[in-house]
Amino acid sequence: MTYKYDAIVIGAGPAGAACGMELQKNGIKNCVIDKAVFPRGKTCAGLVTGKTYKLLEYLFGEPPEELFCFTSSQIRLFSKQRELVAAPIKRPVKLVNRYDYDNALVTRYKELGGELREGERGYKIDYKANSITLSNGDILSYDTIIFADGALSQAHKLVNVPRSKLAFGVEAYIPSTVLNTKSVDLYFDYLDNGYVWVFPHGDTVCVGAANQYNKKEDYQKILDDVLRDLGVTGHEYKTVGAFLPYGYVVPQQKLPQNVLLIGDAGGFADPISGEGLYMSMQTGIMAAQAVLTDSPKKTYLKSVEPLQQIIRDGKRAQKMFYQPAIHKKLFGRVEGNKRFVSFYFENQVDEYRYTYRQIKQLYNYYKSNQ
Repeated sequence: MTYKYDAIVIGAGPAGAACGMELQKNGIKNCVIDKAVFPRGKTCAGLVTGKTYKLLEYLFGEPPEELFCFTSSQIRLFSKQRELVAAPIKRPVKLVNRYDYDNALVTRYKELGGELREGERGYKIDYKANSITLSNGDILSYDTIIFADGALSQAHKLVNVPRSKLAFGVEAYIPSTVLNTKSVDLYFDYLDNGYVWVFPHGDTVCVGAANQYNKKEDYQKILDDVLRDLGVTGHEYKTVGAFLPYGYVVPQQKLPQNVLLIGDAGGFADPISGEGLYMSMQTGIMAAQAVLTDSPKKTYLKSVEPLQQIIRDGKRAQKMFYQPAIHKKLFGRVEGNKRFVSFYFENQVDEYRYTYRQIKQLYNYYKSNQ
């Protein structure tokens, strides 16, 4: 059978599901394809910032409470096991387990009448014919194809994105009876250019580590060392890993005119905080809205320029942050400074009130209001 769509989305994670929902709401004939069968898990710390929550309100109206597994009102920073600061979060942040979160987004997409083709691993894309042949022989033709298939997107073969430009992360879930925290905990100095997260997820705690990908890095050992230092011994746990964006903006202008990349596939994640959910869903919505125009590619690339600038500026800031001398000096400023850590989280993480180019202005504003 042959089917015709205005847009086909590859990948049904938060980026692809958000894109599909926005396409459905605007009456654009579309289909979302994913290699997995939902529900399925995903490597992710699962922090939902204020700006991400606003996108959920846009997509759902009132986000269902079952989306969230925990709410935290405190962030703690550590240098290995030495606590630097424990700061209150003015607007408590919600956390999600991606197994439930992604499934809820996909379910909402289907409730809106969206067509999900899941468990599709053997499909082939013909970019010249603008068509996809599925494993069952069905042929899907499209005007626009939108890739939301992660940091190792198959579209990268068209522009040669090296893995050295990506991060790699590993994580494990530990029962809260074994390891318990109610705060959002970040541990530095286990990695040269990355960090460890320990986030409460209700009945479990998500412990993970990520940095710029290095094939010589023993990520399992790093996670083992962290868990040992946290007192988790004699407990078996399953480790999962994945490639993640890390400050490299995929050059989409080099792709065919009807090919768009969203979420991790486009490199959309904050290089400093590591947050990916916001940019994933935001670019998904932007791509769907661009399909409504006469020039989807041109419209989309213009709309994501501010996000791409955040990534580029954040990458430069990231390189400076992990220089040993600067890293040490910054931690000296941060240690015990609850007010500044709270201020930074509220203005630069929870919301993008400043760009990374304006970090000095952010700090000066903070100082002038103390």
